[in-house]
Amino acid sequence: MKKTISVAVVVAIILMTGMVTGCGSAEVKKLPDEVTVQLKWIHQAQFAGLYVAEKKGFYAEENIDVILIPGGPEITDGIIPDLVKGNSEFAITSGDRLLKARSEGKPVIAIAAIFQRNPYVYLSLKESGIERPRALEGKKLMVAPDGEILHAAMLQRLAIDPNTIEVIIPYERDVTPLITGQIDAHMVYRTGTGLAFDETGYELNVIWVEDYGIRGYGDTIVATEQLIQQDPELVERFLRATMKGWRYAIENPDEAVDFTLEYAPTLGRERQELMMEMQTPIIHTGDVAIGWMEDSTWQGMYQMLLDGGVLAQPIDVAEAYTMQFLNKIYGKAE
Repeated sequence: MKKTISVAVVVAIILMTGMVTGCGSAEVKKLPDEVTVQLKWIHQAQFAGLYVAEKKGFYAEENIDVILIPGGPEITDGIIPDLVKGNSEFAITSGDRLLKARSEGKPVIAIAAIFQRNPYVYLSLKESGIERPRALEGKKLMVAPDGEILHAAMLQRLAIDPNTIEVIIPYERDVTPLITGQIDAHMVYRTGTGLAFDETGYELNVIWVEDYGIRGYGDTIVATEQLIQQDPELVERFLRATMKGWRYAIENPDEAVDFTLEYAPTLGRERQELMMEMQTPIIHTGDVAIGWMEDSTWQGMYQMLLDGGVLAQPIDVAEAYTMQFLNKIYGKAE
């Protein structure tokens, strides 16, 4: 006897099939990748592009949950070792530190250079007469720990005997030693601690290390060789969102400062606005795309550090950075 299936049973089967299909779709939906980024300094407008990328949802668009870890003087030397250990997926350091780490055998690679110029300067009071590096001879100087490599390289390039300069320690990120005469000059990040000197009202001499051939990338995004090899798609997504964040930050500086203050509510708005203003031409030079890197710049940094005896051993500079992700993001052929 032929069996018939009631309409109710057919409807039930269809509904159940739909539920199963729906569940299957939910199961294959990929969860966001959690990414930790170690910043080189405390939360401030120096990293506004990353804050924008998080707050505006640019990381979310790339299916990434980002955790931004503030840095500081106590972790400067540990940024790259921690990256290698897997404590973070990405980190921000300087180009010279990346090259030094490579010479020590650490498997890290630069994927984008945010600061196209290195912001380190020597500041002195106008009446000191210290307008050129050689005028530092016989003077008392404070050198930022993360600027020591550049300082040594400049002295070597200009044939200045380091013994003729008295380096005062411990280093203080404060205006007091200079304006009270405890030291004659202070080496600082112009877009960071240097802004505090502007607020004192004193007239200053400013010596940019870059003006004396010490050219190099400042804030640089780095990752491990392992991550780049095993998950290049994640690296590309992260970098695309970050570059989008920086472009937005530069085009909308007031909003970028708003987001910065959400990360660091105790900071003064005026200082952060000034930081954005001063660092923008260093980040967006108008000559290249944001984050772009040139082989000539890397080769120049390498030769400078090699000549200065900073590197543990010679390296292949071409292996210290990669353009594969920026080329894809900006649509350039590799």
